[in-house]
Amino acid sequence: MLVRIAFSRAIATTAAVLCVGAAGMMMPEAAHAHDSVTEASPEDGGVVTEFPREIILTFSGVPKDTFNTFAVSDSDSGEVLFSQEPRLDGRKVSVTVPEDIHPGLGRYTVGFQITSSDGHATRGKTTFSVARGNDPAVAESQASQDENASSVSGPLVWSAGGLGIVAIAAVAVMATARHRRLSEEME
Repeated sequence: MLVRIAFSRAIATTAAVLCVGAAGMMMPEAAHAHDSVTEASPEDGGVVTEFPREIILTFSGVPKDTFNTFAVSDSDSGEVLFSQEPRLDGRKVSVTVPEDIHPGLGRYTVGFQITSSDGHATRGKTTFSVARGNDPAVAESQASQDENASSVSGPLVWSAGGLGIVAIAAVAVMATARHRRLSEEME
């Protein structure tokens, strides 16, 4: 009898722990204090017909004026075309493309490191492509990016996993209750 009670309590405790854990996973993610890009020119993942003369990133907060840098590179070869310290204007951070830079058609990455408004270093990147009107290579690249963007996101996967754990915990609780009821009937 004592073994049955101990077993039942162990199952109930395990179920409770699983429920609490699942509830924690379904809570929204904590807000990150670091600034993030809210707008880009050229648009992140966008296609333009000529290489821009100015690149502007708008951040969610006002970056601090220390240790900021931009580097623009060819996405396919990895060659850095230029890097420089950006100008700050509130939340907008920009660089003027040097006069001698004329890379032409292709895919490009704008890598950045800024000091966020919270004082922490923040790194990231945006991408854009330079193409003629209907360049099939760029269209294919954009389709690939769109496919990746539409894939299942992390929070959705965690929520589904959390619901699965809750379901398992519910089954464990019901099994424990049934086990108790049968044990009491046998006594």
